Amino acid sequence: MDICAENERKLNESTKVKKRNVAVLLENTGICPFRWMKNLFICIYCDRQFTDPALLRHHNLEHDRQTSAQIKAALPKLKKYELVKVDISDLTCKLCAKEANNFEDLKQHLIDKHNFSGDLKIEDGVLPFKISKNDFPCVICDEKFDEYKTLNHHMNVHYQNFICEQCGTGFITPDRLRTHAFSHETGTFPCEGCDKVFRSMNAKNEHHASVHKKVKRHRCPYCPDMFRNYFQRNKHISNIHGMKLKEFKCSVCPRVFTTSGKLGFHVQTVHLKIKRHACEVCEWKFYSKTELKDHMVRHGGERKFKCSICAKAYARKYTLREHMRIHQNDRRFVCTICGGSFVQKCTLKHHVRVNHPSVKTDEFETLVS
Repeated sequence: MDICAENERKLNESTKVKKRNVAVLLENTGICPFRWMKNLFICIYCDRQFTDPALLRHHNLEHDRQTSAQIKAALPKLKKYELVKVDISDLTCKLCAKEANNFEDLKQHLIDKHNFSGDLKIEDGVLPFKISKNDFPCVICDEKFDEYKTLNHHMNVHYQNFICEQCGTGFITPDRLRTHAFSHETGTFPCEGCDKVFRSMNAKNEHHASVHKKVKRHRCPYCPDMFRNYFQRNKHISNIHGMKLKEFKCSVCPRVFTTSGKLGFHVQTVHLKIKRHACEVCEWKFYSKTELKDHMVRHGGERKFKCSICAKAYARKYTLREHMRIHQNDRRFVCTICGGSFVQKCTLKHHVRVNHPSVKTDEFETLVS
């Protein structure tokens, strides 16, 4: 038997053991199994959908007397190597009503007191969570997340069953590994719906789904409404449901952000001064891909944005808009010292340096900001 066939045999045997142990846990303890899709928590027995995990747990009591056969009949709804997601808020043993302190103690109790197999501790076949509607901590490392989606993705850190050969990152299931593999595909990937070209298949697919198919992937946790992006969803939650959005505060300065990603970008660029994106033509480096893309226009970008008045052409639409203020005499940049007004900010800066040389550096930045 070759190595691949032997590995497949071992995986299949391990999967059988895990499903047997899952059935033991679900039949004999108070843990609550579920599936998750688009911000909905779904009962694995009857497919009822809930936005609040507490309501799912209450509903699960209706299935309290599921037999081992009924439980095993519900498991084929899951994919081959998928672990069963369970909420472990209720750690009660149904056989003797003893309540354990934690999930590991509960499994050990079933082994010691009720003579279940010792592999229940090693291959339990479940992915444990302990969540509420607005609280998503990891039960293994206590790290907290602002939504279930990011917590679910984080669990790959603790269950590295399938490893990426290119970067060594681990994933719970082969499906998650296959999705990750797209991030390593680099080259030229044109969009079939427009003239945009992407450097990765993953970026192209994301663009096509959100821009052309207008797929709404972000569900409101309080109602069935769906949104195309995270920011529309948050605006809806604030405006319609009157809920205060979670804030991410910078530990260095007073700035507050609406997402952890924005906070991370702020810390890297403002406090750590990290410029990760380097130009391949010159020595310049930038904080973001957008800044690098704008810079690359200098190295041979097409000047396709033309002024209809004087015929000057620019590589960027933004630069053309700035230029049009000259024709409109839009002098929005005003010197607070002498009252002089200017079309462009750079002209105001030059004016202050030349005409008000006594202004200190920090005062200068305030004047032209």
